[in-house]
Amino acid sequence: MAKYNLTWQESDAQLLDALLLATGGEGGATLQDVLLMGDAVDGTVYSLEEVTAGLEKLIATGCITIQKNKLYLSPEFLEEYEKATLDEGVGEPAARPLEKLLHQKEITVEAIEQVRTSIFKKYKLKNHYQQYLEQFG
Repeated sequence: MAKYNLTWQESDAQLLDALLLATGGEGGATLQDVLLMGDAVDGTVYSLEEVTAGLEKLIATGCITIQKNKLYLSPEFLEEYEKATLDEGVGEPAARPLEKLLHQKEITVEAIEQVRTSIFKKYKLKNHYQQYLEQFG
């Protein structure tokens, strides 16, 4: 059985934050745009393993989708994120709204396996990551 990381990592939140910034909350962005945004914001350079694990979890939990080689924030996630940011400051101080929201989402082996066997086979993540490295690495 393949290994699965079923816990949220800081790099997962950073990747999602980079996607939010790259899309402005609307439309889609290429993986290259997301990785460049992460680098521009705080100098984060993601490894292929971080990108793979992060995208697996974010897709498996319904935060993002992939359509025509672009990453999109799901409408459900955007609605939850907007509510979380509006609720920020109400009650006790907590983690950033994005991190808090992610930690509320359960990651399952079945969902990760579904992403690996269907979505990633079509998307060819390694190829997109390699193109990014060749152009900007």
